[in-house]
Amino acid sequence: MSRLLLLIITLTVFLSFFRLGSVTLFDVDEAVFATATKEMVQSGNWITPTYNGKNRYDKPILFYWLMAIPYKIFGINEFSARVPSAVAASLLVPALFLFIRRFENEEKALYATLSFTLSIYFLLYSHAAVTDMTLTLFITLSLICFYLSVIEEKSGRINWYIYGFYLFSALAFLTKGLIGMVFPFAIALIYLFITEGLRGIQKAISLKGAVLFVVVSAPWYVIEFMINGNEFVQQFFIKHHFIRYTEVISGHTGPLYYYIPVLIGGLFPWVAFLPAGIRSVFRGKERLGLFAFIWMVVVIVFFSLSTTKLPNYILPAIPATSILISFGMDAQDRWIRHANVFIAFVTLCIGLAFLVSKKYLLEFGLQNAHWIIPFGVVMLVASVLRLYAAFRKKTFYGLLSALTGAFLLVLSIEAFPAANAYLQGTLYRYSLCARERLGDDEPLITYGLNNPSIVFYSGHKVIEAGSKDELATLLKNEAHALVITRAGDIDSAKDAGLKVVADDGRFAMLERGSGIAAKR
Repeated sequence: MSRLLLLIITLTVFLSFFRLGSVTLFDVDEAVFATATKEMVQSGNWITPTYNGKNRYDKPILFYWLMAIPYKIFGINEFSARVPSAVAASLLVPALFLFIRRFENEEKALYATLSFTLSIYFLLYSHAAVTDMTLTLFITLSLICFYLSVIEEKSGRINWYIYGFYLFSALAFLTKGLIGMVFPFAIALIYLFITEGLRGIQKAISLKGAVLFVVVSAPWYVIEFMINGNEFVQQFFIKHHFIRYTEVISGHTGPLYYYIPVLIGGLFPWVAFLPAGIRSVFRGKERLGLFAFIWMVVVIVFFSLSTTKLPNYILPAIPATSILISFGMDAQDRWIRHANVFIAFVTLCIGLAFLVSKKYLLEFGLQNAHWIIPFGVVMLVASVLRLYAAFRKKTFYGLLSALTGAFLLVLSIEAFPAANAYLQGTLYRYSLCARERLGDDEPLITYGLNNPSIVFYSGHKVIEAGSKDELATLLKNEAHALVITRAGDIDSAKDAGLKVVADDGRFAMLERGSGIAAKR
């Protein structure tokens, strides 16, 4: 093992696990997955995930199984819920490094892995109890195996890599459904058609590989269909695949160019080198670069055409984007100067924004903002340094990596906990209070809220009320109940015979029956 690879592994593992369980679960997705796995472990039902006591068909089973392992080892907590994503990230980066080094050189491999690891995308999704980093690992490994299978086929060796292509596609299919199968095969077939024509497509087709895919992925789908029948088909395939693609789910939508600013923000500052990387690929006719370009474009275009849009959807394209960025960082022309000027401009804007935002953040309710001003100054210094690099025709990639790493550490240590306290703090406290004060047969009701963290932390089944009349009906025969709602809905909740026991201006807890304060 080279020293550089050891350094990459150390950095990746550190960043993946650093402060992994330091903040409570974020609503909505993190808390849903964590709660569903919690119910799976507690119930012993390892086939059909449930959330709040009801079957959950949003995603396949593999990620729940992976999360259940650390639950069994470390207990049911935030750290355990996020371990699968941290492990996936720790495996993905070294695999990417070795792949690029084999076909290019160690310098480009370093550039690619640094641009991926030192990014907001990596920081967020290596620390999130959601499927995306695990899915990205399996899709990346599948495509790496495919590319290697093409090379091995040309050299006349026994082609074992094609089975890896099918195996990891099957695991991706078990992680997030059809896209785990569609992306690897679509990217592979398009690449073969462009480089070798129709005859080349047969290189991605393997009967034994197809059998392996079915053996690995099909059993759970068959068993799930046998248990839940048409309900599973309608919810899993129709609603969470086709309807999610053609219609807006949960209000998550955006324009056709939605992923352009998302990509810039998620991979800044490295994304500045992407245009130079794409240009160098087509000028030099780099086969690996072409493969990465097809990989990136297929994923981003697919989700750009989707009606439902979320930033995490294009995470499987980020390893390919990092490969292209590495080609751009290795270029030696005016495009590098353009990239440095772009970085200087954006960091200048970020620095100025930090300098003027502190008082507004405090007024908004965000606490612990003492780090904002010095961090704004650091951003302004970074802007000056990138301008110097641009006009002196220098790279200073080591300094850029250090500044980006410092930025991400500040986000992890200061910004994320502050945001978590603001977004989740009150609901976390209310949930713990409900767990203490409610009996097993006494209802915990959310009124006009969809916050799964309440279910996770209260340890109590939650009943959702969507209207004033529905709330009144639920409370009709209850001697004691707790209701969590938004502060703006307090008046209508009072009309249902509830008394306010806590109100922080954003969320409120109300009670019917014995007062919480009296019980203390």
